[in-house]
Amino acid sequence: MSGIGGIFHLRGRKPSKPAIQTMATLHQAEDQLFNGGVGLVGNCVYNNDVLVVLDGWIDDLDDLVRRAGHTTGVDSASHAVAIAYRKWGIGLFDRLDGEFSVAIWEPEPRRLILARDRMGTRPLFWTRTDNAFAFATSLPALLELPWVDRVIARENLSEYLSFGTVHAPRTLVQDVYQVEPSHWLRIDADELTSRRWWRPHYAAVGTRNPRPSEVVPALQEAVQRAVARRMRPGLRPALYLSGGLGSTAIAAAARTMGRNLPSFTVTLSDDPHPESPFAGRIAKLLHLDHRETVVETRDVAKAFDKSAMAMGQPLGAASAILLQLLADAAGTRADVVFSGDGSEELFGGRMLDGLSRSISAANVYSQVPSGIRRLLHSTLDKSERGQRMQSDPSAWGLEQELGGTNLFGVHERRALFADKSLARDDIRTTVLAPFYTDNPTDPINAILHAWLRSRLMEGALVRTGRTTAASGLDARYPLLDREVVSLATALPGKAKIARGPASLHTRWPLRSILTGVLPPPLLNRPKRSLPLLHGWLSGAGRLFTEERLVEVSEASHQMFERRALMSLRRRVGQEPGAARRLWALFFLQRWIDEIGRASCRERV
Repeated sequence: MSGIGGIFHLRGRKPSKPAIQTMATLHQAEDQLFNGGVGLVGNCVYNNDVLVVLDGWIDDLDDLVRRAGHTTGVDSASHAVAIAYRKWGIGLFDRLDGEFSVAIWEPEPRRLILARDRMGTRPLFWTRTDNAFAFATSLPALLELPWVDRVIARENLSEYLSFGTVHAPRTLVQDVYQVEPSHWLRIDADELTSRRWWRPHYAAVGTRNPRPSEVVPALQEAVQRAVARRMRPGLRPALYLSGGLGSTAIAAAARTMGRNLPSFTVTLSDDPHPESPFAGRIAKLLHLDHRETVVETRDVAKAFDKSAMAMGQPLGAASAILLQLLADAAGTRADVVFSGDGSEELFGGRMLDGLSRSISAANVYSQVPSGIRRLLHSTLDKSERGQRMQSDPSAWGLEQELGGTNLFGVHERRALFADKSLARDDIRTTVLAPFYTDNPTDPINAILHAWLRSRLMEGALVRTGRTTAASGLDARYPLLDREVVSLATALPGKAKIARGPASLHTRWPLRSILTGVLPPPLLNRPKRSLPLLHGWLSGAGRLFTEERLVEVSEASHQMFERRALMSLRRRVGQEPGAARRLWALFFLQRWIDEIGRASCRERV
């Protein structure tokens, strides 16, 4: 797994070479650089008193350095960033397009700057003491430092169990943090400062619905340019083809450039409703060289450990296993894989129909005279639908705690934790509130933004990015290109739903650019996500389930009630939510076992 890392001593002490070499080994990086009080791992560049290490890629390097007044060529993205930093300082990030995590070190005045791209496609973790600061693109690299005690941040466990992830800047390790997406972090001997350098601009409340002629051609051209930016000379690109609109739009854009990408999809051998035949039909229509990875029971069990370790942190979703098997298959034929991640969070998906109806009902109810509302209150309170109707339409998504996966509810967390104080009844509102107040917009776009910030940035992108890296691939996301994102967020929420005489279509801008590319039955069909492994736990994977349950229930941390675990086990096979919760616990326990197993190598 490639990446970057470094150690910075705040008061002049030289970094430990063994510690840097350990980071290099964990990141599979050969380049190491020592300069004064800093040691770095990764693609290191030294230019005019600026040191840069970068994980990822930057778009249009020649134009970037030309605007910075540089007249000769550059040999790497790190070199270009060093030149741009000399020109614009910390303001350079507004001028960067690409997918990256970056560290910039100025020996004088002994200042370190860390930053992540707009959508947080590359992770970046950090930790510090009074005298030293360290960072890395994988959390396990920081666990080798002697001041990191490998203590679980128990105050964040409720967040993990609720969402299946812990959101930046938090992690599940005490005193280890993440740089947030679209943020920079500046560190010197006396101060640590973090600022957001970009935010999406959503349509203001009351924005009119644009005509299709104002949206569709612009989006089609933006997707084509986004794919072209990521189609670098010398790389072997491939595509994760899910059979959905996002990956199909990428394939169609590549075809207009004369490139038919090798495509890959994954299916379970015993899936009663496989998605892969639809992906195969799309591949045939677009003349793609298509490969289907068929997953057997033994493959799931074997890939569990690899995918869990690839994450570097617990992410409670079984889709990581299938993504790892998909990445292993694609890694035999490609260097770079394109993913359609982001289409639902930007343009809306199947959930928009029900959401729009519920928000409309809340709007209607809010206009009913207050006296009548008081009479209806007790009746409406008896049903979930009635409760939703009484929510404030302008804050509807937050009141429903929408955003990200919803795994363990508060009552389930109370039953599960041995220490009931860890359950944190208000955790979902606490985590989601900043995402809703961040971008004032209409209720539908507010919900999509919360999903984008939680489910996409902290979940899907991490799973895709880490599993591909574990297989020697680099994941890229054309639909998260700044130009595409700007077009999507400028649309009012209601404009993302097209109502016909007898049907409703979500993500209509994406459907429109594929009109004529796909026949209507493929274009307008309901789509599933990756194959589900929920039934596997109670079927072919029963032995795997029992072994993992023993690990969780007998773990030395004794955090969970055995009675609650057994109750959850009995419900697997009867309710999909029970299987999702078990997977979250299995990934968490495997990660806890791993961080407790390794030992510190040397004191820095």
